Amino acid sequence: MPISALTINLFINKMKDTNPVIIILVLFAIFGLAFGSLKNTSVKKNTTTSSNSSPIKQTNKLEFSPNKNVAEEIKKTEASVKKLQTAVEKENKKSQYSPYYNKIKMSSVYGLRNNDPEREYISLSTNLKKTETVKITGWYFKSDVTGYYAVIGGANLLPFPSTKNESSVLLQYGDKVYITKGFSPINVSFRTNKCTGYFEENRTFVPGLSLQCPLPKDEKLPVFSNNLDSNDECLKAIRRVSRCTTVDSEFIRKLPDTVTSSCKTYLTGQINYNTCVALHFSDTDFPGKEYHLYLNKFGPLWRTTHDKISLYDQNNLVVDSISY
Repeated sequence: MPISALTINLFINKMKDTNPVIIILVLFAIFGLAFGSLKNTSVKKNTTTSSNSSPIKQTNKLEFSPNKNVAEEIKKTEASVKKLQTAVEKENKKSQYSPYYNKIKMSSVYGLRNNDPEREYISLSTNLKKTETVKITGWYFKSDVTGYYAVIGGANLLPFPSTKNESSVLLQYGDKVYITKGFSPINVSFRTNKCTGYFEENRTFVPGLSLQCPLPKDEKLPVFSNNLDSNDECLKAIRRVSRCTTVDSEFIRKLPDTVTSSCKTYLTGQINYNTCVALHFSDTDFPGKEYHLYLNKFGPLWRTTHDKISLYDQNNLVVDSISY
């Protein structure tokens, strides 16, 4: 009895959670049996016709043989096989994607045509639950065209210029990552914090850092002089200092003579990144939500046009891709 397309469809539904390769092999075996069964049925009918009819009648019956039914069954079976192949291809494609697909997303590549590697970067955004954490250290970018790749490293969670103390990058809800092809202006990759805006002074970051350092005038200030007028002169000078900026010698020279030496010492020695960290490290809003990571690459990684860059996780599965 021939195996019908309905049987094949029932088989597909029952085996849909099985390894696709096994399904294909079994299905081809079934297809072979179906074809053999249909062929044998056709031969038997033709043999019966041959033994019971005259040559003239046999010729007429061959013209209207049941091979048409055989062809229809084969056609239905082939359609079922194609349906399964499509499902297998879909599952195989799905299996190439990381569990973090749609959780970590890439942006376009910025500064592709810029010869300065410090101005070329990719940003990542997160689509995570508030309780979710994803480690991206060890993930890598790869060009489909050039085949070049670059691995994402760690970052200083409490950065100090030129002091390397890296930890794994663990992304959480709302985090954003800027991954620059070139080198860090402070020689380390880092997570931002309430005070990192000071790094922008006399340095260039692409993209720029947030300048949200606490204002010096809002800090708990000491008494600089028992003379109230002199103390007021110092407070007036401190109010002139902008966010995330230190005081240079020219600023000090322009101060009136009534400003005390203790005030000048405070201005030059206590308004800076290190003091800001010491004063605000325990604040609940001290850690930032941005990472600035650096690949430390000079040469080209991907083409400036007509390329596809993919981000892969630690298991070589695609997290996200961008084409341009």
